Amino acid sequence: MSKMTKRIIGILLLLAMLIGFAGCTLFSDETEEMPEEPAIVEEPQEPEEPELTEEELLAIALQGRAELEETRKVEMNEFYVPLPAIGEERKVVDAEAKAVYVTSNVAGFKFDIEDIEYYADYVRSISGQSGVTADSSRLGDVNKLERILGLCEASELNALVIDVKNDDGLVSWTSEIPIVDEVGSHWSNVMPEYPVLMQYLEDHDIYAIARIVAFKDPYFAKTNPEHAIQLKAGGAYTDKKGVMWVNPFDSYVWDYNVALSKEAALRGFDEIQYDYVRFPDNARTYNPITEFPHREGRDKDQAIEAFLAYANEELLPYNVHISADVFGVATRSWDDKPEDIGQTWRMVANQVDYICPMIYPSHYGPNWYGYAVPDQHPYGVLRASLKEALERNAAQPEPAGIRPWIQGFNAPWIAGYINYDAKAISDQIVAGVELGVNEYIIWDASNTYEPMIFFYHDRVQDTWPDGEDVTGRTPEEGLRKFLKAHKNDWLSQIYLLTPMTERTADYDELAAKREEAGETLNSYDILSVYEVTDGSWAAVINATFTSNEGTAELTEAVVDITMENDVYKVSLPELIFVSEEEIEAEADAVAEETEATE
Repeated sequence: MSKMTKRIIGILLLLAMLIGFAGCTLFSDETEEMPEEPAIVEEPQEPEEPELTEEELLAIALQGRAELEETRKVEMNEFYVPLPAIGEERKVVDAEAKAVYVTSNVAGFKFDIEDIEYYADYVRSISGQSGVTADSSRLGDVNKLERILGLCEASELNALVIDVKNDDGLVSWTSEIPIVDEVGSHWSNVMPEYPVLMQYLEDHDIYAIARIVAFKDPYFAKTNPEHAIQLKAGGAYTDKKGVMWVNPFDSYVWDYNVALSKEAALRGFDEIQYDYVRFPDNARTYNPITEFPHREGRDKDQAIEAFLAYANEELLPYNVHISADVFGVATRSWDDKPEDIGQTWRMVANQVDYICPMIYPSHYGPNWYGYAVPDQHPYGVLRASLKEALERNAAQPEPAGIRPWIQGFNAPWIAGYINYDAKAISDQIVAGVELGVNEYIIWDASNTYEPMIFFYHDRVQDTWPDGEDVTGRTPEEGLRKFLKAHKNDWLSQIYLLTPMTERTADYDELAAKREEAGETLNSYDILSVYEVTDGSWAAVINATFTSNEGTAELTEAVVDITMENDVYKVSLPELIFVSEEEIEAEADAVAEETEATE
């Protein structure tokens, strides 16, 4: 109890005594002398402790941190990575990333500042920025890394995605994590002088993204086969290319990837990007013959969601963003079907800062988005896929930002493929910018990026007509799709086109409630659609709904059509279901009343 509290209690007790004594005097027949007021004795004050200096406070903090790290070493064991040093914590860096992919081999090249400046001047010349004739005499002397860094100086390019753990499971640098040293996954050490590059990126405000291939990890799976996907007949599973995968349900594997992520953050990366954050494809073939220890009845997409949530929590002290790569078809598929690889858009988008669909036109089959050869239509494929992605994001309160991977390579295995020159590549960027998606990452395994890719701005047009939402629908088209979804029980569309405040946030919960209610739309008729205010619409409809409770009739009912997150959503009036018994009883009552009046 504090001294101030004691003093207040003492005063209150004294007042109570005085009031009680006064009461006795007022109502007594006898007159008594008032006692002397007792003196208030103040307690002696304790001497104030002297304020600690900044140096003393820092020493105490350092001592506490040292003790904490000793505890963490024991608890984390082979996955131990220290916390950021006190006083050296990095601020979260935000950037509208316009990025290219860089292999760790290229990132490990030595670079010369003069060569970078020379190439930057060359880019300024050929793009028309400087008005000076381009000097191409020394181009042969400039390596791939210097060209990429020169592009960062002379164009909008401002971010690099660099391999920290690649598709083979190899770590790019000498690691201080015990488990990495134990399995030897850093043996190649292709980035021995990474601090020089990381310092350059920081000095030049280039956003650094660490690519960590999560579950396609043949090296770790081979050295730790008990943590690989298992065959029911015994041994580890290998995919059709003979590659072993680690088990995404296995928390030991999670800790390995998260430890690498923490180290990447400590070494200067602004963002951790998980690639192959999924199960192998061709699931229909391997599902019957494989098993996943630690699955515990969960779906595959629940494993991916749980891993990303865990990584998010573990990386909080390191002040980095988290992103995840997903197949391009994730913008259209629902509930991890038909791929069954663990990637469901909403379950990924709600756990990361950026979701990165790999929208490579060459990866879509014939007639996707209406194109016989999608590879021939970089603009159209990106535009169609991003509309789907935006519609999915519009159904979540705080989804990840969309940053697509775009195609920077030729696909000669496709019949009718085209040359992905600077225009074809930038056409994909244009499609995104026109929809408000300004971030992108270009994938080219050779790390060769033509400068004119990044000078496309004069081709960007306003392609969002008045009265349409980001998907290209008018209010009436949005209403028709909504009603058609109800009639055909397309639950995913109902989820996407219903305002968030009028449905459960969890899709599975919505599905369960709808199945329990047995609700369906039997028929509908749109009588009119009209604008109420700027951007707000309404419609008059007739519709008949049925459920386990009976029938609900909407006659000339008004429904609201509002824009939510750039997508038109539809609000139905309250449905009042009446059972057949109630309808018959009401009809009988009407008949009786009619007979009585006759």
